[in-house]
Parts: sequence; C-alpha cells; structure tokens
Amino acid sequence: MTFDDTLPPAEEVEREFLKHAGDKASAMTWLVEHGINTPPPPQAAVFQYGVVWTPEAGRYKFVVYSQDHVEHPPELAVPIFENGKFIDLLVISDEMQFASITGRALWLGRENLALPVVRLHAHPMDWIEAGCTGACHVAPVSRKALKELAKAETIECSDIETALEAWDWGFASDEAALARFEIDDTPQAIQAYYEREVKWHAIRVAVEMEARRSW
Repeated sequence: MTFDDTLPPAEEVEREFLKHAGDKASAMTWLVEHGINTPPPPQAAVFQYGVVWTPEAGRYKFVVYSQDHVEHPPELAVPIFENGKFIDLLVISDEMQFASITGRALWLGRENLALPVVRLHAHPMDWIEAGCTGACHVAPVSRKALKELAKAETIECSDIETALEAWDWGFASDEAALARFEIDDTPQAIQAYYEREVKWHAIRVAVEMEARRSW
C-alpha cells in the first residue's frame, strides 16, 4: 500500500509524542468529560498539536504545543502500534472527529482481526470504551482494509451502518457472507436505517423516471 510521503514520518511523530505521553490523569479526565469511564489506552495523552508545512523538507511536521498555547481545545492522542512498532498517532477532538497523523494506520486493534470472533466498532471512542478490545477501522478515505475482516468467522457490531458497510466493502455484498455478521444495534436504529434506505431508493427512482421523460 502506498502512503502520502508529505505527511509526518512515524519516527518523528513518535519522538515528539513521547515527550508528552503517559499523562494518564489528563487522558482519564478527558474521557470522563466525554462520557467514557474506562481507563485510557496505554501512553494516551491530551494536548494541542499542529501539522505544519516545512518547505525545506517538502513535507509536514508534527508539533505538540505548550499548555499556554491557545489554538484549539486539546485532543486525545492514542498511539497505534503494529508488531510492537509505532506506526501512527490517532487524535480525537471534542466534536468526536478523528484523524491519523502519519496516515499509516488502517485499524485500531488490527491484531484482533485474526480472532475467530471480532467485535467491529463504529468509532474509536467505542473501541476505547470496550477496553481497547475488538477492532475499529480508522481510514475512512480508503475502505479496502475492510477485506481483512474475511479472516473472522463471526463479526459482531452494534451499529447497523458500520456492519453493512463492512459487508459491502469487505465481502462485496455477498449474501452468504452476511451470515457472519451479528448486528446488535437497537431496533429503533435498525428501523431508522431501513426507512432511510427506502426513502433514498424512492428518490433515486423518481429522479431516474424524470430523466427518462426528458429524453
């Protein structure tokens, strides 16, 4: 897989991050303020940061600002390791938007994809709330990594949209593969999803019929 080489390299991000990592109390306070009462991931930190363009290097640089720097609210930063090696840093904002700094990470909990039963989370905060168990796809611009779910015998998911997107991208909407998914979303959410699908289908049909009339 190719990556954007203008993004900060993992080694540089790790060095900068480790200067501020390990403040478990601040990370726990941030999580509690956002409705999560489970311990933060190891080495998680809370800080303000910037990704600054450096013309001389021809790429961006990751910078953690001091506490008296007021640019935007501090964010939760979660390091991502694969095979014991730091590859990326996931940051989560107050608005629950998330992004990766190096663009290398595709999953939180990627190692869990090899288990026979995988809990698929819709959002990184769900993964944290579950004690950093299961897996969460964190590369929304590229869904090719969802094919890695094919290793699992059973995929549990509490969000119907996340589950069906994974089924579509990971299994090419194969009807037989849908049996692997156990969706334990609320009945209200499931009903709302299908109501939206029906409405969208009706709109699409109406647009197509109107287009045929204009031919």
